[in-house]
Amino acid sequence: MNDNDIASLVWWAEERVRGFMTGLHKSPDFGYSVEFAQHRAYVPGDSPKHIDWSVLAKTDKYLLKQYEAESNLRTYFILDSSASMRLPASDSKWMKVVKLLTLIGTLLQKQRDAMGVLEVNESKSNFFEAKATNEWIKLMLNHLINIDGEQKKNGDFAEEIEAMMTKIPRRSQVIIFIDLFQENLESIIDSAALLAHEGHSIRIIFITHAELEHNRQFFTGKQVFDSETGNKTFLDQNDASRYVAFVSAQKEQATNLTRSQNLNCKILDANRDTMYLLRELLA
Repeated sequence: MNDNDIASLVWWAEERVRGFMTGLHKSPDFGYSVEFAQHRAYVPGDSPKHIDWSVLAKTDKYLLKQYEAESNLRTYFILDSSASMRLPASDSKWMKVVKLLTLIGTLLQKQRDAMGVLEVNESKSNFFEAKATNEWIKLMLNHLINIDGEQKKNGDFAEEIEAMMTKIPRRSQVIIFIDLFQENLESIIDSAALLAHEGHSIRIIFITHAELEHNRQFFTGKQVFDSETGNKTFLDQNDASRYVAFVSAQKEQATNLTRSQNLNCKILDANRDTMYLLRELLA
């Protein structure tokens, strides 16, 4: 994609977010606010606007309200950019994730919150620090959209997630987008639990494609190829059944492992509309 394509994607996201937010928030600054912290005694020279009048009425004491400003949120996305995310070719899981990130990035920007990305595959990882500028979001989108994902296998997610602990500030939000074709689900989820233990808010989003990954009839009697190795094979009915059973087992394992680690987990179908998936994420 060129710069015009990326600008069009950002415009698409802004238009949908504008409609999505209509009537939802009266203030554009809904991501930043102040929280009541404590009272302190009034002293001459203090502004009377911070006097707690309800306390004065009950106790006849002049006390001031003190507030603690909320720190702006930093959200980091960890993305599986292996070849299995590029399927189906017409409307891939990867492009659905990129569209979701564009929507979420637009929401975060309106909240004055920052967005960063860690993109992982077998050959290398790419880390973008969290920033809140429109130019930075476009830079990340430009990288993600133009990645060459041909025949790239899964990277070492567990190692990359643990390395991320030294790069991001405490109390960040980390959202992991991966598919179910992972050889080491347990170690990935263990590493995500370490991030949670360090004080970060963790969500793991498993991206599936129901038509391709849960429909035995779709593959029966067809020649298929492994997107990560390029190997081709012919699937009979038994092969197709084993494939669907494998995907179902991975889904069950992912759900059980995240539940055992008390992690927030969602399984999203990339075949659904992007705005529907956004609502699922925010539910």
